[in-house]
Amino acid sequence: MEGSKLAEESRSPLKDEALQFPGQSGAEQLRKLIDAQIEQPGIFAIAFVTIAAVEWWRWYAKSPQPIFFTVIAMGAVAYAVWKFYRVRPTIRALRLGIEGERAVGQFLERLRAAGYFVFHDVLGENFNIDHVLIGPAGVITIETKTLSKPRRGDARITFDGEKVLVQGHPPKRNPID
Repeated sequence: MEGSKLAEESRSPLKDEALQFPGQSGAEQLRKLIDAQIEQPGIFAIAFVTIAAVEWWRWYAKSPQPIFFTVIAMGAVAYAVWKFYRVRPTIRALRLGIEGERAVGQFLERLRAAGYFVFHDVLGENFNIDHVLIGPAGVITIETKTLSKPRRGDARITFDGEKVLVQGHPPKRNPID
């Protein structure tokens, strides 16, 4: 009893929010996407499959016909599968982005020894900055873009002093800008 009263009267000693880890906003976006686009339709489908199974059992036991709930269950499963296949490319892209931000973040952490402050996933209103370095060279912001490798052939990114080429072609957005 006394412990719960103490908990009600106390508050956290931390004044600021914890710093973001590399890829955190992407990970949160991925979690929300999976919740909304895969888990919810999946639970919906499982519920109707369960109802249909119960109705089939009742039919087998000479109770009412299960066809109505079976049709609904089949529709729910089809909807869940459709949602899953629609969202798969977005999930892959988010995971690739998260992995890239984490890899770059781990690399940048080494710069702390050279006198840099390193911040990851700095949030603004409707945007984020993947990495911010503050140190002897000034303030540096880094936007991380992770590209998947081609299934065959050699993956090459080249810079000729003026432009970046990916597999011999300019990327969709200029990474130098």
